[in-house]
Amino acid sequence: MTVDWRPDAAEARAWTIAGLVITVLALPLFALPSVLTRHSGSITINLAVIAAVVALTFTLALVHEAVHGVVMLAFGARPSFGMVLVAGSMPALYATSPGHRFTRAQYLAVAAGPALLISSLGLWATSAAWGLVLVFPLAAHLGGCVGDAAAIRNVMRQPRGTLYEDLKDGVRFHLPEGA
Repeated sequence: MTVDWRPDAAEARAWTIAGLVITVLALPLFALPSVLTRHSGSITINLAVIAAVVALTFTLALVHEAVHGVVMLAFGARPSFGMVLVAGSMPALYATSPGHRFTRAQYLAVAAGPALLISSLGLWATSAAWGLVLVFPLAAHLGGCVGDAAAIRNVMRQPRGTLYEDLKDGVRFHLPEGA
């Protein structure tokens, strides 16, 4: 038996609120390495810095999907990429591999990989002299991982032996016999 999970409009609104809260809470987290290593938590904000922050934020979104794709490839899937409106209203980039079934551990690696890798590397990078310019893009990225967190929550609620098929706007659960 298969069951599809796709977030509805109410869940998409909750993701937006949660993502904003996580972004705000993550700002001091990502600023801390830079402040601790530079003894100065200041940066001159000008048009070039604003453009860099916007470009880095967009770039992290693309890198996020690329990490999903690389992890999928590692498990034998053939990822494809695009854009979608989640619940018909919230724009999102996606990496997916329709038809490929992942084990629970594999799917958790696919879903959590970008948040863990980008955040870890980001904490290290913010300690560099230019690191403060990464603080907002990293915080926004972590806030944008709410959809992956929701997928992880739903995966963990499935019975053992379930296989997981990533969809561009959700997850298909292939339940074990008798579940």
